[in-house]
Amino acid sequence: GTALVVLRGLALRRSEPLLFGLALLTAASMPLCWTMAQHVPLEGRFAPALFWQQLASWCLYWAILTVPFLFGAAVIGLALMVAGQRIAIVYGSNLIGSAAGSVGAALAMTLVPPEWLPWAMGVPALIGAAMVWPARRRAGMAAMAATVIAVATGLLLEPPRVRTDPYKYGAYVRVLAAQGSAERLARVYGPRAQIEAYHGHALHDFPFLGPGIAPPLLSVIVIDGHWGGSVPNIASADEARFVDQTLMAFPYLAAGRPRRVALLGERGGTNIWLAARRGAGAIDVVQPDANLFDLIRESLSGGTVLDMPVVQTIVAEPRHFIEHAADRYDVIQLVMLESSAAGSGGVGGLAQDDLITVEGISACLRQLTGDGLLFVCRGIQTPPRDNIKILATFVAALERNGVANPGDHLVIVRDFLAVCMVVKASAWSPDELARVRAVCAERQLTPVWFRGIQPGELNSPDALDEGPDGVGDWYHYAATQLLSPARDRFIDDWMFDVRPPTDDRPFFLDFSRLKSIPAAREAFGDLWLTRSELAFLFVLAAAAVITVVGAILTLLPLVFLRRGGGTGGRGATFVYFAAIGLAYLLLEITCLSRMTHLIGDPVWAAAVTIGGFLLFSGAGSLSAQRLDPQQTRLARFLIGGLVIVAVAALFGFPFAAALGGGLPMLLRCALALVLIAPLGYLMGFPMPIALARLQGGAPALIPWAWAINGCASVLAPPLAIAMGMTWGFTVAGLSAIALYGAVVAVIGGVGAGRGTGHEGRGIAQGEAVTAA
Repeated sequence: GTALVVLRGLALRRSEPLLFGLALLTAASMPLCWTMAQHVPLEGRFAPALFWQQLASWCLYWAILTVPFLFGAAVIGLALMVAGQRIAIVYGSNLIGSAAGSVGAALAMTLVPPEWLPWAMGVPALIGAAMVWPARRRAGMAAMAATVIAVATGLLLEPPRVRTDPYKYGAYVRVLAAQGSAERLARVYGPRAQIEAYHGHALHDFPFLGPGIAPPLLSVIVIDGHWGGSVPNIASADEARFVDQTLMAFPYLAAGRPRRVALLGERGGTNIWLAARRGAGAIDVVQPDANLFDLIRESLSGGTVLDMPVVQTIVAEPRHFIEHAADRYDVIQLVMLESSAAGSGGVGGLAQDDLITVEGISACLRQLTGDGLLFVCRGIQTPPRDNIKILATFVAALERNGVANPGDHLVIVRDFLAVCMVVKASAWSPDELARVRAVCAERQLTPVWFRGIQPGELNSPDALDEGPDGVGDWYHYAATQLLSPARDRFIDDWMFDVRPPTDDRPFFLDFSRLKSIPAAREAFGDLWLTRSELAFLFVLAAAAVITVVGAILTLLPLVFLRRGGGTGGRGATFVYFAAIGLAYLLLEITCLSRMTHLIGDPVWAAAVTIGGFLLFSGAGSLSAQRLDPQQTRLARFLIGGLVIVAVAALFGFPFAAALGGGLPMLLRCALALVLIAPLGYLMGFPMPIALARLQGGAPALIPWAWAINGCASVLAPPLAIAMGMTWGFTVAGLSAIALYGAVVAVIGGVGAGRGTGHEGRGIAQGEAVTAA
């Protein structure tokens, strides 16, 4: 947008060949810039000695990947400049195309290997270039041919690949494969992840196995470069005796034989063998990615575990499944939380998890039988954070379900590697607690918490640092505090953010706490950044960079705008387009968090929600073509109606999720579109109405308005995430509604000047632009 302001005269004189050339550059730069970016030596962890070098690498990486967006946005901005009276149609067509792209991206990730996606994305841009074919056809054909040759040459010189972070587990396994110590058996991909299976004698990754116990030959699953699970190469429950020595066996030993077991997020089969060995009559294995089940069955010798008569594989999000399950369970295991690499340490805290929330755990507890157990095992951290946050969530969920004394329902034990937390639907009886003590003594486990635990039982045989009260370890201290009236003060004073996540703030892996940074720097010195939770800091840094760079790029054109006519109402224009850019994305992201609960699948929830908003906003923009943009009262009426509908949607969508969540997937998606339609339709009016006002009164401001709106739209996602992580998405939604309310006040000043004529000089009546 800034470039179009500076080069406005040239852009208008040469709009037809410029549109064609920019579209070609967009198509070519997508794959070529991606290929160039793969050579930048990125690392996901910052080393103090290399900090500035690593930061420079990231900046170079971002700069390279900015190029396709620069060209693509220039195409749209120039099209708006020359659209004349049909500016609303051009903008609406762009939104509808974006809607198709949001759904098409998910479909493309299903069909196209990840390394080929940037190359595939250049094709629609190439088609767009053909829609604005220049008058000089020979020159156009030559340019098109040169673009195709350049892309083909880049493909021949360097076949597509995805560079792996050297610190990821996948990089280590690939080194083993290159050395001949491991072999990649299969790879599958989809919109959720790329999944690989490796086999080899050098692979021994098996979590929470007791000392002195050797696992059988393993295959490992790698998901997007991370360790995803280990698959024992065995064919019967008798060969799986080693699983009895895992920490995950403790709940079964303490509670007896289960009838029905639910394994939420199981990936490798270990916990299936364990449940089968403990006599489970039915085992429901819930995993949202169907590709994983297919890979295990077809490519791994241990995949026979999925075909046992007692096993049922269910492709569903664990939260959605458990809320709508027809059966109750004696054991529910939160397998997706099993990790020896506890704590995120990077930007993993940005991930949203709708199961590990107060509401999600409450749903799990409601699906337990009278004596049923819910449990999770997770690695020990120093200082503790993950397990404390899980415990705080369990306590809050028990209270949400009406339990007066949550401590009566909890048993926590650990070994030297991990902590196992077990929640019982009913209170643990004295006989059951006696059994817990006996199992701990037999398995050399260290008790952490249960009602009536004695000081002599704590922090032995595996001793950790003592808590501040000198009684037991820090985990015991955290349990006593979280089960006491001092809970809120304990959570507020802890070094990490251990507040129980909620549906409105579903960031389980976010432990960032700004007020703890001075203590971290004092404790770790120059290494504090490597030991900190970076997710929230990353979001704040992104927002700061976007704000600073965006302010420079959007204020710079004012120097050039003062030289010409038709630039009245600059202040109102700036406020208006910045406000609607922020508001649109803030509200869309908030509604996406709501729609995920209705649709039940975050991938298709994103495609349906984002695509739905863009589609109906495009319809609203096309409708705006019939309105008189100078009727300020009508514009205020439409935006006021948008505010009312947004308030209803913000607080009404959760009820729709509760009522319609049990419908088949296709009907859930259809219901989501119906709910989105009125809001998305009204959200499509503010932008084209204001652009049309500028066209009539201040046409020179159109590319500037495009720049302001684009900058605000890029700033909105990190702001929405920061608000969601701190206060919840409801605050982000209310902020969007407030911004739309402010827009009502300034719409009258947009385009308040005398124009210099319509800007349709490059394309007659905007016909070719509309087609593009």
